[in-house]
Amino acid sequence: MQNLYPRIRRALLKNFIPEFYWPKSVDLDGVTVPVRGMPLNFGTKFWLKNGEYEQDERVLLAKVLKPGMKVLEMGGSIGVLAQIVCQKVGSNGQVMSIEASERLVEISSTMWSPVGHLKRVIGFAFPVENGDTIYVSEFQTEGSELDGRGTWELRDSGGGNAWGLRTIRSEFDFDPDVLIVDIEGGETILDVVDPDFSESIQSIIMEFHPHIYGIKGKESLENKIVKSGFQVHSRAGHCTLFVRV
Repeated sequence: MQNLYPRIRRALLKNFIPEFYWPKSVDLDGVTVPVRGMPLNFGTKFWLKNGEYEQDERVLLAKVLKPGMKVLEMGGSIGVLAQIVCQKVGSNGQVMSIEASERLVEISSTMWSPVGHLKRVIGFAFPVENGDTIYVSEFQTEGSELDGRGTWELRDSGGGNAWGLRTIRSEFDFDPDVLIVDIEGGETILDVVDPDFSESIQSIIMEFHPHIYGIKGKESLENKIVKSGFQVHSRAGHCTLFVRV
């Protein structure tokens, strides 16, 4: 029953707001984002129309992105941020975007043409070196279409089904300069697995979710990252930019 009302509301909005109400596309940080006719719900189209989509992450990314950088995104959603990052780092840069929801990856493929220096990967990713022991047993997508949340546990070595930084490095020869993390509460892995980021990572942008674990939980997670060799550079909304000391 708790999830019934938002589903009814989304259905009503989709049926009563005509598609021609939405702009054909919007410009976000120099990237043309298609809106009209895209398989997105009212809320996502509304944020895009008003220029509010991933606004906090975009503000912080503008402070660190440079041409030629390698950027890893955990939680790629519908691909808007990945397109902006691709535009900022240019063809000499590299971008990898990992998303757990096959539905969101499908939407992303509908919205965007392939980009040579962007690699999309479907799967669960966590901001720790070793993801081999992280097993995601359930993936809930009953809320907003952008808010899939995984239930995870630690298992013996080799019993996991998630990507960690070490596996990404070995499988794809990808060691990023910038790490973007928006995994809907999955960042709490840092409460039980101490972060150990490779020296190549100079900046981390992480979206926290204090509605799940509270403000004190957010502060604890921030302190974990700071103790691993970073300092807080700036914040925007629930997002924090960390830079290596």
